Amino acid sequence: MFFIIDIRRTVLFLVFFSFFTNILAQVPESDAIRRNGVYAELYVIRHDFSDGFISLNYERFVGKKKKMALRAGIAPDFQSVIAFPFTVSWITGPLKKSHFEYGVGGVFRFESYEGQTYFDFPAVMIPLMYRYQKAKGFFFRGGINLYLSWPILPSPSFSFGYKF
Repeated sequence: MFFIIDIRRTVLFLVFFSFFTNILAQVPESDAIRRNGVYAELYVIRHDFSDGFISLNYERFVGKKKKMALRAGIAPDFQSVIAFPFTVSWITGPLKKSHFEYGVGGVFRFESYEGQTYFDFPAVMIPLMYRYQKAKGFFFRGGINLYLSWPILPSPSFSFGYKF
């Protein structure tokens, strides 16, 4: 009888201990960083291949340390051109709030002109940005998107978004 009561107490203690260990355990910091983000990017100087001044973007951080982000967006000019920017970017120190973001990507463009639809790849894009973000919630980006095209154009831009 004493042996059965002792086993019950031991099992009860182990269940209780494991429950509080899970509650008090800290989440690794890199796991607290949200992977998904949406943002609007405002261009101070427009690039030559679209008359639009804004793009709407989705990004996804990949990898265990969440240093690399894949981005796809849409930049309409609300007339005849729709551009689709895409980049692969890296950020420095993902556990900090302030970052340097750099990457490489491109822009696909669809243009409707006199009943015809044209498709081209007008530029390679190199984002060089300052980025302020927390693990989740609102974030800000500001810097230059360097468009390698004819002509080469540094386009200052600002982004405001939300990580979830």
